[in-house]
Amino acid sequence: MTASLLPQRPAAASAQSSSAQSPTAQCPPARRLRRARAVVAAGLGVLAALVALALAAPLFGDPLNIDRDGISELGLPRGAGEHGYLLGTDVLGRDLLARTAYGLRTTLEFTVLANVCSVGLGTLVGLTAGFYRGVTEQVLMRTVDVFLSVPTVISGLALASVVGRSVGGIVVVVAALYWAWTARLVHGETLRLRGRPFVEAALVHGVRPRTVMARHILPNIRTLLLNIAALNGAAVVVIGSGLSYLGAGVVPPHPELGSLLNEGAQALEFAPRLLLVPLTLVVALVLSFVLVSEGVSRMVPESERRSWLNI
Repeated sequence: MTASLLPQRPAAASAQSSSAQSPTAQCPPARRLRRARAVVAAGLGVLAALVALALAAPLFGDPLNIDRDGISELGLPRGAGEHGYLLGTDVLGRDLLARTAYGLRTTLEFTVLANVCSVGLGTLVGLTAGFYRGVTEQVLMRTVDVFLSVPTVISGLALASVVGRSVGGIVVVVAALYWAWTARLVHGETLRLRGRPFVEAALVHGVRPRTVMARHILPNIRTLLLNIAALNGAAVVVIGSGLSYLGAGVVPPHPELGSLLNEGAQALEFAPRLLLVPLTLVVALVLSFVLVSEGVSRMVPESERRSWLNI
């Protein structure tokens, strides 16, 4: 009789609560997963096409060769298809296709190198701070806070004036600017995993901390690292090309997409394609990285943030 007087929980609500806590309910629907994979495939497809164009750059000729026939009688660059130039020439008579392909290759070079350096350094710092905690965490994370507080463009221009205008200089500048973001995110995930039973059990059984980080923590943050690397790649393209556009990147006449944008902006009135061609490649390169990051993040079951693609 006493039991009958107690408030009864509706069966439907109980079933709904249990299903919400089950692992199956936390998994994304099959349709959503397929669409997320399609987004990743689209991003990788665009990136693969751009890499193929960059690798094929030597087939298009010398990007520094100045051809007298590349200038018309009026002193203007040749249009697309004129005199055998598929995309025309620039204001000095150089093949625009060759310069764009080599510029894309240069951009991809510093993007890959800077991304590896910044993600690698940030991961090392974030793992160390989150795992050991204490004084080590305080010192490392306060250093991260200092780097995060510095304006990106101003510090990038200042560093570029110190390390020099080259591909290596851009790698150093971009890696110094973006490693702290990776460290902050990895630090948070490491703190979350540090208190998990499987990590504590490994430490109790005498497993070395380095082994625990390599075998138990890193595999559980690989999706986060892939997401960071993709978004970081997009940021590296933007800041690296921006430095070259502002004259603090790769030294002309060596082609790079940012410097090509600068040259195209000066010829916008009479030859807009000199700006539109490299701008299209920059947008496509950034979009490819963003699509990969978006698709990867939507594949994670526990990811509940709203997608800008409405997946």
